[in-house]
Amino acid sequence: MLTRIDHIGIACFDLDKTVEFYRATYGFEVFHTEVNEEQGVREAMLKINETSDGGASYLQLLEPTREDSAVGKWLAKNGEGVHHIAFGTADVDGESEAIRGKGVRVLYDQPRTGSMGSRITFLHPKDCHGVLTELVTAAPPASTDH
Repeated sequence: MLTRIDHIGIACFDLDKTVEFYRATYGFEVFHTEVNEEQGVREAMLKINETSDGGASYLQLLEPTREDSAVGKWLAKNGEGVHHIAFGTADVDGESEAIRGKGVRVLYDQPRTGSMGSRITFLHPKDCHGVLTELVTAAPPASTDH
C-alpha cells in the first residue's frame, strides 16, 4: 500500500543556489544532504512535514555530479524543474511486484539504496502518464541502544 507522498524530486543546476531559494522563499531548511555516486547526484532533502505513518514529506533537490547521469541528461533536455514524484510504502519490494503485475514497467529488477538509506525503485514514465514515479521504503530509525 502506498501511504504518502514521500518527496518531490526537483532537478537543478546549482544545488546551493536552489537550497537558498527554498530557504529564503518558503522557510524550508535542509534536513539531510548526501552524494549518491551510483545515481550521479548531489542532493538536499528539505523536510516539509511529518506524516501519520512515522515518515515525512520532503522536497528533494538534485544536482548532477556528472553529465551522463540520469539527472544530468534530464537537465540537458528539459532544464530545471520537477523530475519525479515519490510515494512511500512499507514494502517497496512487494509494492513494485504488485505494480509490475499490473503491466507497469519497474526500472530496477531489485530495489536499490536511495536517500538516507532508503530502498527505492522507479516506474517507467511512459506507463505512468508521463510522470517518472519512485517507490520508497524509508530506512528503519537508527537504534538508540547503547
